Amino acid sequence: MEKLMILLPNGYEEIEALTVVDFCRRADIEIDMVSITGSIETIGDHNIVIKADKNLSNINLEEYVGLITPGGMPGTKMLESCDEVINIIKKFYSEGKLIASICASPMILEKAMIAKEIEGTIYPGLEKEMNFKKFIEKPVVVYKNVITSRGPATAALFAYKIIEYVKGRDVSNSIKDATLAGMVFK
Repeated sequence: MEKLMILLPNGYEEIEALTVVDFCRRADIEIDMVSITGSIETIGDHNIVIKADKNLSNINLEEYVGLITPGGMPGTKMLESCDEVINIIKKFYSEGKLIASICASPMILEKAMIAKEIEGTIYPGLEKEMNFKKFIEKPVVVYKNVITSRGPATAALFAYKIIEYVKGRDVSNSIKDATLAGMVFK
């Protein structure tokens, strides 16, 4: 079975994290919520306490085919300042594993020196802080093994692209149908 991780600092955008976890689990993709704080309990940007599945110190990187980073502040800054997170992102990128970052969290790709090699997107207004190979003003951008997205309202679209990347278009479409995407996204 495909296995992903979503990295949870404190101060992340809850909708971006939980939408991805929910939709991936609906698609039978195993996804671990991994705390980088040292505590299983994490606190989102809107003071919602979410219990992670594991701590970063207790994972085996070889089990995972990819990782996801939610946006939000100060969560993105916490992820960006964690050397272990940056090293994992560099490792996954070089191994061709999936890296998916939404909202402000593509800034981590800049810190990992990956942004200059990809086409991507980021939360509006943060484009100036990025050195993408090419910035693309779309809700979700897939470039090789990297998926980037713009923010909270694009979380479902982001999740569908992650599912498509991992399990294929048919599975992604079945999750779109089950979550009534056709009623919302034309």
